[in-house]
Parts: sequence; structure tokens; C-alpha cells
Amino acid sequence: MKNQTILVLQGPSGTTADLEYLVDAATKQNAHLSVLHIGPIKPIPAYAYGGMPYGAVEIPHSWVEERQALAQDLADQREKSNHFFTVQGVSGEAGVICSFPATLDEMVAPHAMLCDVAVMQDNMRENGDAFRTILYGILFQSPTGVIINPRQTAKPLSPEHVFVAWNNSQQAARAVHAALPMLLSAKKVTIATFDAVRKEGEDGEEPGADLAKWLSHHGCNVTVQQYQTNGDELGGVILDRASLDAADLIVMGAYGHTRLRESVFGGTTRTMIEQETAAVFLAH
Repeated sequence: MKNQTILVLQGPSGTTADLEYLVDAATKQNAHLSVLHIGPIKPIPAYAYGGMPYGAVEIPHSWVEERQALAQDLADQREKSNHFFTVQGVSGEAGVICSFPATLDEMVAPHAMLCDVAVMQDNMRENGDAFRTILYGILFQSPTGVIINPRQTAKPLSPEHVFVAWNNSQQAARAVHAALPMLLSAKKVTIATFDAVRKEGEDGEEPGADLAKWLSHHGCNVTVQQYQTNGDELGGVILDRASLDAADLIVMGAYGHTRLRESVFGGTTRTMIEQETAAVFLAH
């Protein structure tokens, strides 16, 4: 889709070299790159002296200095990114967020609400808590879809073969709607169902048939595949099938179950978030 705004989440070790693969997409689509350089702050190692209420709390100077150094480094990266956009001749702007991991979801979500797609750079995984919190913020506090592991495919924003993991849920439908511009530009779209049971009035002649009909009407080149998991974990089966089909991007709904249930017992979304071998587009 032309004139998109692409939100790019960049970790503290990220450089302009990590943005180069986005320049081609931005140029061809006349897109605007909105980059957030994010620095997760370490917890404050506060020390208390004396008994309450007369005791005192002291914050080590080393923590303050580290916090200031991180903020300065992020500011430097912002300036480098803005200069990079000027040199490359693309529309773009860079910002900085420096905060504790637990608050990053609320700080990133307003940016995600005003963009067309978000991209989580691979360097965001350096802090697992920050990565998950930001991902939750985008999925649960904005209507925007997010791409993780973007460097696992040559063209994450314009894939040639998209593998849609379809289960007839609202989450899956929202993911398809959010990813529609990419589906329209793809040469091939595979709708994959797993252990599907046909339900009257929901799937057309076969599971996935109604979705295929709708996408075909839009002009997508669609095929439908039905797979059995044979008792294997669904997330692993999706990854295996997408790899065998040489898909560039997996599109799926996120968190059909609650986050608490998935964090405790595991689930398909958790598997897809934790893996780092396939590019995945998620929406809730």
C-alpha cells in the first residue's frame, strides 16, 4: 500500500545499517519511516540506611551515570538516523524512549496507533522483558499488526509468498485484514488450516474456502491447504509447513487464549514469539 507509515522499534545497539533493508520498501511505497530508539533502563539498585521512618534511601552514582550514558547514546543514534534518512532521500523521523521495561508498552502504544504496520527489529530481543512488553503494547493497546524477525526474509514488507495460519477466529481475521496490503502485493498466498472441522455457515465448502473467496475477489493468488498436526504442537507444525512451502512471511492472529494462560501453559502465540527463524506478522 502506498503512503504507509511504518513504525520501527530499534534496540539500543541498533545502527543505521539495521535500517538499510527498509529503505527500498520506503522508496517503492512512498512510505514514512518512524523509528523509535528504545533504551530499557535497569532497575534502580536503591539501598536503605537506618530504620524507618528515619532511614534514608541512596541511589548509586554508577546507576545514574549508566542511565545518563544510555540516554546520550540513544540521542546520538536518533541524530544519526535522521541524517541517514536525509542522505537516503526517504521520508523518516527518529525518536527516543528511555524507560523501565514495565512501562514501555504504554509509551510505544500511542505511536503504534498512528501507523500502518510495526516492525520489531531483531536487536530488540537483547532485553527479553522489554521485547515482550512492547509487543504486548502493540497487540493489545493498538489496532496495528507487528512483524517480528524481519531479517529472516529478504522483503518483510513486500513478501512474495505469504503463509496465512487460519483458524476462523477474530484474531486471525484481524491479522488478515491488517496484512491485506502485503497479501495483495504477494505473488502467492497460502491459506493453511490445521485439524480443521467444517462448521456450517462458516467455512464455505471447505475450511478456509470463504477466506480464499474473499481474498481472490481482491485479486490475490490464493491456494488452500489443510494439514493435520497428528498431536504435535501447533506452533511447531506451522513453522515446519511454512518452511517447506518456502513462505517469506507467516500471518496469524495472536493470543486466542489469555496472555496469562499462554505464559503459564504455553501456546501457539508464545511459540511463534519465542522462535527466531521465521518472519511472522501478528495481530490481535
